[in-house]
Amino acid sequence: MTTPNPKLGWFVHALLGASILGGIGFLGGFFGPMIFKPEANQGPLLGIFITGPLGAVLGHQ
Repeated sequence: MTTPNPKLGWFVHALLGASILGGIGFLGGFFGPMIFKPEANQGPLLGIFITGPLGAVLGHQ
């Protein structure tokens, strides 16, 4: 019987948190401007370059 590696568990939890918060940030930043201000043609860039990566960094913490 093997014991779980605690370092791997930390990595999995950090990756999961970063994926969840990054995905929420991306979806909110990508679709939010399209819903609330459809005439803004650069709205989806907010999710791609700002809120998605910011959510991933905050989820890693």
